[in-house]
Amino acid sequence: EESSILDKFMSSYLGPRIVLAAAACFYGTNFPLGSIMNDAMPASASTCARMVLAALTLSPFMMKLKPSLVGTTLLAGSFTSLGYITQSLALVDTSPATVSFLGAATVMVCPLLEVIVDKKPMSWKDAPQTWISACLCLLGVGILEFYDPVLGGLATDFKTSVGIGDALALVQAFGFGTGLFLSGKMMRQNPDQSLPITAVVVATTAFLSMIWCFSDGWIGTMPGWESFTLPNMFFDPSMRTVAGAVAWTGIISTSANFFMENVALGKVPSSEASVLLATEPLWAAAFGGVMLGEKFGLNDIYGGFLIIAACLVSALNPSDILGLFSSQSKLTLDSEIKDEYEKNNKI
Repeated sequence: EESSILDKFMSSYLGPRIVLAAAACFYGTNFPLGSIMNDAMPASASTCARMVLAALTLSPFMMKLKPSLVGTTLLAGSFTSLGYITQSLALVDTSPATVSFLGAATVMVCPLLEVIVDKKPMSWKDAPQTWISACLCLLGVGILEFYDPVLGGLATDFKTSVGIGDALALVQAFGFGTGLFLSGKMMRQNPDQSLPITAVVVATTAFLSMIWCFSDGWIGTMPGWESFTLPNMFFDPSMRTVAGAVAWTGIISTSANFFMENVALGKVPSSEASVLLATEPLWAAAFGGVMLGEKFGLNDIYGGFLIIAACLVSALNPSDILGLFSSQSKLTLDSEIKDEYEKNNKI
């Protein structure tokens, strides 16, 4: 009976859309919780613990991956791990909202790869939404980084306005964008392989995070380092909050979220799904305000709004944009003809 209720829910109009909205919400928790974890232990330890838990949760699907997809999946996992590692490093000294908004620059990475790798036509006639999205995204990043709300204009010292964390957050976008491009391409060609691909991508990320963790230098040297490892953190009362954050980000907002997203994506048009998932930075900003007491300046609001707008525009069809411009051109032409007619009649 439970299965039939779930099937009915996912077959309804609202069901999969609610799931995707919840997925965006859960993804948004990764940023403030990542900041909390990094305050208590090294970034490599928090990333490794989180991804190992996620990989263990998805491990039943790993062996179902087709041998022909192994190489590309490992490559996608390598780029995805770049995204997670740079995200974790960025959260050390950069606000979760900023890291999330800059991470949304992924919206520019996938179209760029489609041009370079797939030789996809990307002229204004072929993809006007991509050009508008790119302009909005670049403007949003510029305001987020270079606009000083105190001065009411450009920051006077660009070196201090752009930190290492901001640069890492943009590298995060490149890593996630490339991983999504490779994974999405495989999933479209092999729809029955979505979960095995996801499982191997996460396992690859966990493996590379472990290498980073072992080479980071804190194991055996930092006081209390034993409490930063699995499963010891779950038995240390002082690490209770951090262990809860690791469990949530590993099991719920990573592995379970991947599962929910994959199920829902098969039932919702990709353009609509992109719009729902584009709300992730808004959730990250909201959770950052609630959990960490973050305050936002005008640069965060304006820059974040433009980056979200870029995500929404990128989900439109070319015909939507071209139709809007052609309608506007027709209205302008009709107005000019009318003015000319009235002018001639007066004469």
